[in-house]
Amino acid sequence: MQTNIHVGRLLKTFDMQMVGEQKDIKMVRLGLAVKRYLSQKSQTDFIYYVAFGKTADMLYQYANKQGLPLEVHFNIQSNHYETTDGQRKYQTTNVITSFMPWSTNNQNKSGVTDDELAAANDETEADILQGLAGLVADDLEIR
Repeated sequence: MQTNIHVGRLLKTFDMQMVGEQKDIKMVRLGLAVKRYLSQKSQTDFIYYVAFGKTADMLYQYANKQGLPLEVHFNIQSNHYETTDGQRKYQTTNVITSFMPWSTNNQNKSGVTDDELAAANDETEADILQGLAGLVADDLEIR
C-alpha cells in the first residue's frame, strides 16, 4: 500500500472534463508547485495530478483558485499503451484520492464544509479504479 502526500500551491485554475468511452466520468487535471524543503532557497518542483469522480467534482468546486495552498493524498499508478504507429508508451500518473485546502488568515476561506470534504474523501479505491477502467490513453496524457 502506498501513501503519498504533497502540499503545494495550485499553479492555475483548471477545467472539469468528462472522459471515458461514454463521456460519463468527471476528471480534472491540476498542477502544484511543491517546495523540496522548508527554506527560502529551496527548489520548487512542478508536479501534475489527476482526479476522478466525486474527488474531481469537489476539487473543481472548492479548490479551483490559483495560488491556493492544497494538500493532496494520491497514488502513483503506472501503465502502458500502444500508439497508433505501434510504439509502446509507458507513463506514471498521480491519482488524487483525497485533498484538504489550506488557508491562512490572509486568504479567504475555501467554503468547503467538513461534511462535503468527508464525502469527497470517502471515495473508495474501487470508485477510482472504475473511473480509470473506462479511460483511453489520450484521457491520461498530461497537457
